[in-house]
Amino acid sequence: MTDSELLALIDSSPAQGHRALYDAYVKYVYAIIFHILRDCGSAEDVEDCLVETFTDVIEHIDNINGSYLKAYIGQSARNKAMNYYHMLKRHKQNTVAIDSVPEPSVKHVQEQLERKEMQERLLQSIHALGEPDATILIQKYYYGRKMAAIGKMVGLTANAAQVRCSRALKRLQKELADWRD
Repeated sequence: MTDSELLALIDSSPAQGHRALYDAYVKYVYAIIFHILRDCGSAEDVEDCLVETFTDVIEHIDNINGSYLKAYIGQSARNKAMNYYHMLKRHKQNTVAIDSVPEPSVKHVQEQLERKEMQERLLQSIHALGEPDATILIQKYYYGRKMAAIGKMVGLTANAAQVRCSRALKRLQKELADWRD
């Protein structure tokens, strides 16, 4: 069954179409997810991610062009698996035995407070830049998104978003120069 036929079946009979979509792509999606989660996830994590991937695809099925269905499903599986991967890694890093945690020193607490203050100041300064500069900086440096995706998000080309990012960084650097000293 071709992707166009799958989409037509989903339009005419959603339950049968969703089942056919699942049957056609479950091995493909499983392979992508397993490849990413094999070192940090359990079998349940892979299954949960698989279900979330198909749920996402089914929710957005109306927006998918028939010739790009496999690509969309593959990218969705990759994105979900990467989200799971990062979540699992964070969870494993944050899980430690209580006996292995040393008592915090005054210096350590002070450093943490200073770091938190610096982060808050930085975010305030970024937001003070206004839109779309604040969104561009946050998406690039906090979320690690590519300029092409950020450009689409704020209604600019990738090159225009890159130029805005560079200028915003220079303005931010000037504003924070006195604060660092």
